Amino acid sequence: MSVPIMLHLAVFQFVPLWGWLMAFKDYKIGRSIWSAEWVGLEHFKTLLAHDQFLQALRNNFVMNSMQLVAGTFCAVALAVVLSELRSKWFVRIVQTMTYLPHFVSMVVVANIFVMLLSPDGGILNDLLMAMGLIDEPIFFLGQATWFWYLHTIILTWKGFGWGAIIYLATITGIDPSLYDAAHVDGASRWQRVKYIVIPCIIPTLVLLTILNIGSLLTGGFESQFLLGNVITAEYSEVISIVALRLGLNQGDFSFGTAVGIFNSLVSLTMVLIVNAIARRYQTNLF
Repeated sequence: MSVPIMLHLAVFQFVPLWGWLMAFKDYKIGRSIWSAEWVGLEHFKTLLAHDQFLQALRNNFVMNSMQLVAGTFCAVALAVVLSELRSKWFVRIVQTMTYLPHFVSMVVVANIFVMLLSPDGGILNDLLMAMGLIDEPIFFLGQATWFWYLHTIILTWKGFGWGAIIYLATITGIDPSLYDAAHVDGASRWQRVKYIVIPCIIPTLVLLTILNIGSLLTGGFESQFLLGNVITAEYSEVISIVALRLGLNQGDFSFGTAVGIFNSLVSLTMVLIVNAIARRYQTNLF
């Protein structure tokens, strides 16, 4: 049964790795990779010396970190609240409404929020003006310093309902005798959550955090590309967009490949470091 999965992994994950050779050669479209001139680490030096590299690296790390923290907090909070509700039909309705955005394309989500936040007929601006909170429309997606926060809110709204499913499943698997013992001891609902639910979901929380750490640099392209613009480029442009602009638009495929290798190596290093820290302090965590 595992053969199809292993074949898929090999064909789409390991076989394409030979293309990493382009990062060490001066590859031009239409020529064979093997015949291209070997330039060593030249493209990596160009990447590290690029004037927009540190800015894109900062945007990558900050936006993905903000989204990871906000998304995890909202997912855990939603799972805990749903686990405490007694009305099953209400729980199902809330679950459906919260994880439905996960299945909506990022292109559709971006267009929805562009229309909602538009200064020209946007619902949010019309509502704020009707309430007398503002005198003229605000171009929300044109405020560069607001982009990180708007991006975090939009991505959290899109994904926290789906993320709550795993935590809710973990909470469902908690031994009911723990709740019974807490009830006999006179524990309140908040105390049951604090001393039973939270400690039981910490291992799942740590595992998912370790897995998501790898996307702090590689994660993010569609949302920044679709929601960002020239005005907010200083805060919205990430490494993947730099690779697209310089690698594909200008035909420098070797540079684009070097960007991909850099992202992969840094992400792998971060995952290994966080995993080592979690293993070292697992006694305190678990």
